[in-house]
Amino acid sequence: MRAWLATHPRWDIVWFPPYAPELNPVELLWGYLKYGRLANFAPDTVDEIRSHVRRERRRLGRRPQLLRSFFRHSALPFRV
Repeated sequence: MRAWLATHPRWDIVWFPPYAPELNPVELLWGYLKYGRLANFAPDTVDEIRSHVRRERRRLGRRPQLLRSFFRHSALPFRV
């Protein structure tokens, strides 16, 4: 890994503490979905959950500025 990093100077390694959800952009994404887009969603089947999550994933794919915001609002030094 050190050799690869030496040949790719634009990459940085950031070590995560054992538990730090505030540093993880994925936690912000799941919070957005769980407490925002899928709040009060009461599915009857696993397939219904799957289809709603897929729909939201496609919707997020069309909103790159929203996805970038999860990185910007984490406490990590991302260059987004």
